[in-house]
Amino acid sequence: MKKADTPPAPRPPLSASTVVSAGESAEHRASRWQDFLLHAAVILFAALWAYSPSYYGDWLWDDDQSITANAVAQAPFSFQNIWVNPPGADYFPLSATAFWLEWHAFGPNTYGYHAVNIVLHALAALLLWWLLEEMELPGAWLAGLVFAIHPVCVESVAWVSELKNTLSQPLFLLSAIFFVRSEDPEKAGTPNHINYILSLVFFLLSMFAKTAVVMFPVVILLYVWWKRGTITPRDILRAAPFFLISLVLGIVTIRFQHARAIGQETIPVGGVASRIATAGMAILFYLWKVTLPVGLLTIYPRWEVDPPKLWQFLPWPILAAAAAWCWINRATWGRHIIFAMGFFVLMLLPILGFVTISYMRITWVADHFVYLPMISIIALGCAAAATWYNRANSAVKPLAVGLATAIIACLAIGTFRYSHAWANEENLWAHTLASNHDAWQAHNRLGAKKYAKGDIDAAFYHFTNSTRLRPDLGETHNNLGTVLAARGKIDEAIKEYYAATEATPHVPMLRINLANALSSQSRFPEAVTQYLKILEQEPGNAPVMNNCGVVYYKAGDKENAIAMFRKALAINPDLKDSKESLAVALGELPDPNAAVPAQAPGQPPLQAPAQPVAPFKPSPFP
Repeated sequence: MKKADTPPAPRPPLSASTVVSAGESAEHRASRWQDFLLHAAVILFAALWAYSPSYYGDWLWDDDQSITANAVAQAPFSFQNIWVNPPGADYFPLSATAFWLEWHAFGPNTYGYHAVNIVLHALAALLLWWLLEEMELPGAWLAGLVFAIHPVCVESVAWVSELKNTLSQPLFLLSAIFFVRSEDPEKAGTPNHINYILSLVFFLLSMFAKTAVVMFPVVILLYVWWKRGTITPRDILRAAPFFLISLVLGIVTIRFQHARAIGQETIPVGGVASRIATAGMAILFYLWKVTLPVGLLTIYPRWEVDPPKLWQFLPWPILAAAAAWCWINRATWGRHIIFAMGFFVLMLLPILGFVTISYMRITWVADHFVYLPMISIIALGCAAAATWYNRANSAVKPLAVGLATAIIACLAIGTFRYSHAWANEENLWAHTLASNHDAWQAHNRLGAKKYAKGDIDAAFYHFTNSTRLRPDLGETHNNLGTVLAARGKIDEAIKEYYAATEATPHVPMLRINLANALSSQSRFPEAVTQYLKILEQEPGNAPVMNNCGVVYYKAGDKENAIAMFRKALAINPDLKDSKESLAVALGELPDPNAAVPAQAPGQPPLQAPAQPVAPFKPSPFP
């Protein structure tokens, strides 16, 4: 229902929620549908144009873990591996199912993935318009348009892995729409209990896509207070099933984050005081970026908050004073701001730092975290603008329309231009480093891209910087060691590999490079020690057993070499390297390491350890 302090405003010619009355003339009905389709088309085509550069985008960042190197996504569908016990760092089974469908529909071609993300985002903008119409807020269509073309959304739309966002958002909005409808007994159409059930179902699906919507049950109670000024036991009872879903899936997400995404790594988030300071600054940071979306980056500079400085707590008294002012005026405009800001803060709460998440190894804030919370700020701003416009003198209305058009054009152009930065990883990280040269992950990723292209000097520069910035991470030392090995500086590479295993002892992949490098320098006892440590962590790794056997053999320990080759073949009877190496060790084939080689032309040599593993780049992000 309309708020008493808000004057009635003309609704758009036809909203997404309009129910055409039985007595309405066919001509009027057709006109209203034409207006609705025109308004919807503007949102749709604005979104399609603004994000069109990303349509041709490449795979980015952790897209390999989500799609291109994801065995579950590429294998035949397995309910067990996707819905019951997924192997990934998060429990987002609906998104994982979507990735599976996309891979089997599009394969390695990125166009389809980007098209899906853009269409889902446009759908979310249309649903936002519908939701705000159901809430009877002025400026509903304008809010949908602004969200459709807002530059902060680029990260979620242009990054294939963030299908988690673009899939979860429409489902969340549908849940909100049906809940609002279930709260209004005067609305025509579907019975209230059906709307309520639909709301619950869509909320569950949204949580299965991404648990970022976990605070929606609290938002439900906030909405009830905003609408009626009070919360009754009935309201709490109606919200209870939503709370249950949030509790269960929230716990599952936290367990996955800590057990798989973070694991044994220490995330430098500081103590309670540091987290409180970080959270306050993050809230104001996100408000700033939603209101003035300039200087957007993939990785923002990380604030030093351990220990926090006194001024870093300043956002909290600012927010408290603003909340108190709104509470004093809650009978009029204050209630609307409390609801909008309450939604914003509640939806940000899971990623403000009070609960440790893996992304905090990189930075504190990211655009894709605010993809959902930002809709309340957009809705508040557009509602305020529409209310002012309806009250304004007719003489200034053309100027207001011109200003609004200019702002919308700036947003759309900003989104179009920023989308180009997401065309490929080299563009993305170059754009990031131009404004944040201390982004270690940008150096690390760009170094890996340069290494893959054979630009060893550029890779060395970026890996040196990533190691300087994060000397506590095994992956940075490993990558620097890899490029040093490529330069022929094996002794220096071994030092970096040792540093990598000391910093991150729980990742066997890092120790493989060390063992291989030691073997290449004939430091066989050390190499054997490292291979055995790997096998303690991965006792079923047949290729590592083969390499260990080779090193035993070269060190003159044929007995252990033969034992290792046989263990490898017991695990993988088709392992060609171990078959040939065992034959050499048993004397069935000539020894290629003898002083006078006796093998015939084409004779297979004893299989040497593998070459150094390519730069290591784990990125299990939420």
